[in-house]
Amino acid sequence: MERTSLDRIDATVENGNCVISADRDTILAVVRYAIENGRSATFYMPKEHADAVNSWFWTAERRSELEVNAVTAEEKLKIERDLGIRIPEQSYSNRIECPVCGYFYGAFEFIQQGIREHGREPVETIMTMVNTAVVRVNPRAVAVCSKCGHPFREGRTVGDLFYPFGHYYQYAPQYGCCSNTTPPM
Repeated sequence: MERTSLDRIDATVENGNCVISADRDTILAVVRYAIENGRSATFYMPKEHADAVNSWFWTAERRSELEVNAVTAEEKLKIERDLGIRIPEQSYSNRIECPVCGYFYGAFEFIQQGIREHGREPVETIMTMVNTAVVRVNPRAVAVCSKCGHPFREGRTVGDLFYPFGHYYQYAPQYGCCSNTTPPM
């Protein structure tokens, strides 16, 4: 019997996940709700939807506060040369310093950790998807220093907002994260 898109949906649901089909505005409202209420979810959506999320979430002010900058040509080359992964031209990441050993964690270390934890094929696939963007909202994954193994769980406070995770990224338009900003507890 030939597999259909409904078979793929059935397999996804069988693994405990949910598939939502809705119009653009509904999907964007669900993403915004998840971000603002600290809910963790991963959305696989058309790139145009991700562009809309990124336009209201990744403001110039937020990028500046979190020191999220364009990934340098040198770091892109290192990722491609050492890890064999090509990242999109418009890629952004911050660099966070490990409080234990002083090593910096940025785009290279993020891709390296992704390969280590998930394998090369999923990382390559995400970076080359044609129709789909992946938006991780309030991700539970923790960046880990590639030099000493220290997990970056602390987050950081910028002004009166608390950003629960230290590393932020956007590999536009395929892959990125958004996290809510709540006061520290």
